[in-house]
Amino acid sequence: MKRLVILSACLAISLAGWAQGNRNDSLKMDSIIHSLPDVMVKGNRPIVKVKGAALTYDLPQLIKNHPVDNAYEAIKQLPGVSEQDEALTLNAQSVTVMIDGKATTMTSEQLYSLLKTIPTSRIANAEVVYSAPARYQVKGQVINLLLKHNTGFHSLQGEFFGGYTHQNRNSYTERASLLFTNKKWEIDMLYSFGHGKRYYYYENEFAHTLTDGTSYAFSTHSDNIKRHLNHNIRLGINYHLAKNHQLSFAYTSQLNNTRGTSEDDGDFTSLLRIHAKSQFHNFRLDYSTPFGFSAGAEYTYYNSPDEQWLKSSLYDEIYDITSQQRIDKWHAYLKQEHDLGKDWGLNYGINYTTSRDKSSQENNNKSSDGNTIQNEDQMSFYVGASKSFGQKLTMEASLMEEYYHTPIWNEWNLFPTLSITYLPKAGHVIQFDLDCDRDYPTYWSVKNFTTYNVGGYGKIVGNPTLKPSRDLSLSLTYILHSRYVASLFFNNSKDEFRQLPYQSDEKKEMEYKHVNFDHVNQVGLMLTAPINIGNWWQNRLTFTGVYQNDKNSHFYDLPFDRSKWFCQAQWNGTFLFGKHVLLNLDASVHTDAIQGIIDIPASGYLNAALTWKPLKDDKFQLKAYCNDIFETGDNHLHDTYRGQHVINKMYFGRIIGLSLTYRFGGYKAKQHEEVDTSRFRK
Repeated sequence: MKRLVILSACLAISLAGWAQGNRNDSLKMDSIIHSLPDVMVKGNRPIVKVKGAALTYDLPQLIKNHPVDNAYEAIKQLPGVSEQDEALTLNAQSVTVMIDGKATTMTSEQLYSLLKTIPTSRIANAEVVYSAPARYQVKGQVINLLLKHNTGFHSLQGEFFGGYTHQNRNSYTERASLLFTNKKWEIDMLYSFGHGKRYYYYENEFAHTLTDGTSYAFSTHSDNIKRHLNHNIRLGINYHLAKNHQLSFAYTSQLNNTRGTSEDDGDFTSLLRIHAKSQFHNFRLDYSTPFGFSAGAEYTYYNSPDEQWLKSSLYDEIYDITSQQRIDKWHAYLKQEHDLGKDWGLNYGINYTTSRDKSSQENNNKSSDGNTIQNEDQMSFYVGASKSFGQKLTMEASLMEEYYHTPIWNEWNLFPTLSITYLPKAGHVIQFDLDCDRDYPTYWSVKNFTTYNVGGYGKIVGNPTLKPSRDLSLSLTYILHSRYVASLFFNNSKDEFRQLPYQSDEKKEMEYKHVNFDHVNQVGLMLTAPINIGNWWQNRLTFTGVYQNDKNSHFYDLPFDRSKWFCQAQWNGTFLFGKHVLLNLDASVHTDAIQGIIDIPASGYLNAALTWKPLKDDKFQLKAYCNDIFETGDNHLHDTYRGQHVINKMYFGRIIGLSLTYRFGGYKAKQHEEVDTSRFRK
């Protein structure tokens, strides 16, 4: 409480000082962002400029000759961004995606699903922020997608997309986007429908020894088929009351229906059937003014019932489980930004989020029956300031005080951020960033519920005592000629939570559970360089090297303190055949890595895509592609630490696809803000 009083006093003093000097000029105030010097790094085909703490990339130029047709694939073209376990990372760390400076409110899975439905033509550019100031209202690394706005004239524009993919089975995607604009209104609508099947298989090997000396050894082959029906709907309405004076409403919905079967054979047989349905609806209202004030509120409804039926010869038992999760979540914010003159800026604000999670599970063997209702509250206050010292040096700092309350946790936390940018001479940028963050587990992972896999041998259990992690990040970035980027970084995460397997020494079963580590430390270097050969061959090379230390002194009876050097190298190459045909080759390889007691062997992939754009302004595009051509990109997991023996090899197969895109009305589409359900059940 003392921290809150001190922070409130600082806010009051800052506001009083500002009011005395600027009492009659409030209507002329503009966002702090616009008051900072906008320094363009010059060079051959510049792609990045520096504005305060943000590195703004010309993303349309980055993807111009690449076969990407949605926002998700476009983001992966940013330096330092890669995809790991179907999640986006920046410099090997998690990253938050924002739209027009607004935080997302979706799970990663839902966010990426929606990004994949959004055309690339809706992107103006992208900001990369290694240490987000508090005015962003999120913490940690941020990628902020900025939109194209088409008000001021009457137009009706749109895009139609159809896609086919074959990954052992067939899947299809259809998408339609429309945008209507006039002097006052922007109305955009999006609908996409995904449907089809997917097949993949696992090879599992287990050796299990109990404390009484009894040993078991068995292996299985698991065939998995999933059928899915996915609907994505969005309606966005912007009304411009005056210049830089806007009222916005957005409705986003996702409806998913998945049925799956998993059949194990080998040393035992089993059959697992899963039926999972989920729906979420998000309503958001935002208001922004020309004098730096903005406010907003949103409501999210999420409901996910599912059924699991398992019959296994391993225990000669049938498991019949029904579970459900419903979440109601409210969020509201107020924020203000001021230009104080003499290159000083001030910003401050408040955020409040409250949620109610109602979850239940019924199990025929009564091992994990239960109903839970959990309320959660988060409130934060922040103040930040920026200063430009001539044309070469800028600095931005902020301080956020956050209150977090659940039935288990009741905490106050202070989060400072600092970003310093120095331009020693034309074409050179040096940026230092410091960030403190806190990451929270998903709602479902802290429930005392159980589901099963591997014929009942594997138990996926919740952990009600799981704690949020505390993160510290430092980075030093150097940019040369707006094209070559080097970033040195350090990340420390205390109480980091990861899901690990553990073979019990008392009975023949294996638990998968999220547990808190003592820490995860990383020191790394990222290098990226574009290399062009003539006008027909464009390349980008990216290298990331990381030293990682994972420590957990209380992991059952297997405490660990493990370290590993690993690296990842990526090559993106584009061959131009005239004005209408592009051939793209993307390759990536990573060395052995670790996650706690798990070893992740080296792997890599090669992707190829051929794109034909016969019409002016790229109104028509036909793309054929093949991902993971040699089927070498699948991840395998090995756990042979101190008597444990779990080998899991996953085989998803190459992907062959064909897509067609047609735009009309000079379509320059508008990017969308996502909805944060990052802690909802996956």
